[in-house]
Amino acid sequence: MPKRVDHEERRREITEALFRIAATQGLQAVTLRAVAAEAGISMNLVQYYFATKEEMLRYAWQRVTELSGERAGKIIAEALKTGDERAILRACLLCVLPADERSRMVCAVQIAYFAVDVTRGSQTQDQQAMFPNLVRVLGEQIQQAQAHSRIPAHLNPRLEAGTLATMASGLMNGMMVDVHNLEQATELVDYRLGQLFTDR
Repeated sequence: MPKRVDHEERRREITEALFRIAATQGLQAVTLRAVAAEAGISMNLVQYYFATKEEMLRYAWQRVTELSGERAGKIIAEALKTGDERAILRACLLCVLPADERSRMVCAVQIAYFAVDVTRGSQTQDQQAMFPNLVRVLGEQIQQAQAHSRIPAHLNPRLEAGTLATMASGLMNGMMVDVHNLEQATELVDYRLGQLFTDR
């Protein structure tokens, strides 16, 4: 019997080829032909799964969010077991940072998409949710810590969450160009959380 093709797995394989190009050359280098060559398959096969470059880029971004979510979910799940808001906030921030080659590539792809957004002057709807979701989760944990008198009640949870998320984003960018390594970035995260929490 002929081998059954897993179409979703094939889409992911094609997307991995797109990731390798985007992470090293930027999205401007991504074409159906370039992705086919990188994946070692025919142009016709790529077009079978993605009729246009735009369709392929939309799917690839969805895959970026899936991979980021899977990694974050594992890290945050461990912190949630502690019931410690500070540990949960720390996990939320650290999961944004590239900690290994795989997460470094995913971060590079995110930055490649962001570079296009900067040139265009706006984000697409598909790409708008990632940062606000991080801010929302951080804000919820800050509110809980305030309810437990661990963070001063007069602080604005939304603004504090936005500050933390922006810091994590900046640290991620810095790590990608070797301004910081993981140890240094973690030290900065811990320093900022130490300022936020009063029960240190």
